[in-house]
Amino acid sequence: MGEPNAALGVYMNDPARIRSVLEYYLGEKLPQDWKYEELKGMYSVRNSKGRLTYRQRDLIGKASAWGTHFLLGLENQERINLIFPLRLMEMDSLVYRQEIEAVCEKNRNTGQRYEQEDDFLYRCRKEDRAKPVLNLMLYWGKKKWEKPLSLREMTDDISALPFKMQQLAGDYKVHIIHMRQIPEEALQKMDSDLKYVLGIMKHTKSSKKYETYIRENREYFSRIPKSAVDVIDACTNIKNIRNHLKFVLNENNSEEEADMCYALDQIQRNAEKKGKRQGIQEGKQQGIQQMNELVRCLLADGRQEDLLQATADAGFRQKLLVEYKIR
Repeated sequence: MGEPNAALGVYMNDPARIRSVLEYYLGEKLPQDWKYEELKGMYSVRNSKGRLTYRQRDLIGKASAWGTHFLLGLENQERINLIFPLRLMEMDSLVYRQEIEAVCEKNRNTGQRYEQEDDFLYRCRKEDRAKPVLNLMLYWGKKKWEKPLSLREMTDDISALPFKMQQLAGDYKVHIIHMRQIPEEALQKMDSDLKYVLGIMKHTKSSKKYETYIRENREYFSRIPKSAVDVIDACTNIKNIRNHLKFVLNENNSEEEADMCYALDQIQRNAEKKGKRQGIQEGKQQGIQQMNELVRCLLADGRQEDLLQATADAGFRQKLLVEYKIR
């Protein structure tokens, strides 16, 4: 897992931020009975050599709303992945397998009685059900993700086949939110700090733009969580700020915070000091070059006495520089 995906995985593991993306996707507020509980999200598989390994989802959890229980999976993508529909199908298959195996194992351990319509061989009753997996992909990249967004878009064209034959081909669709393309008015409706993280991503074309945005939202950026800093650091080009941040633990939420506005002030002060030092150095260098040229001119004209006076008298030296048009 690359740095951006790792940072995004930590940052989006927050109920308020999950609520924000779901409400944007739905275009409405979640109901009062909304609940979400994170699950482990690691599933064992065997590789090509038959050895056990694992697959890990970015985020999956038990959710409930509208009186219904389901599993919710969020996958973060910072780059376009041409086999993502296949990867998503594989990850969902692992979840469903675990769900169904847990049901069968429970039936086996509790000594369930099986009726004629049940599946005794696999210890599954006709009323047993697995929780459905609902997926949403959060795409954080700059380029527009157009395809593929389904398994069918990864396969050869079968449009020449009769419609009923086409229906025999299975499909798996990806539901996507282009995070950087969320309109400003939609960001303002969010109840989490996600609106500021996405907001600064929209203002990174120049240092002037993102500095202005940070100062206009000083209340948030003066106490920005470390997880948000990690995302900004990994997904934008404003990496120089992090070197000037000092993190302090917020005991209310057990997360470290920093003052990004103070960091900008430090960067500006350092730039001004550097500019002054550079200006002084350039001034000295220019003075040496002017004096060398004046010495050459005075010696060429045989004005040794004026040269001696110029070395001790700044005003007289300036008159000679003007006379010889030395700049």
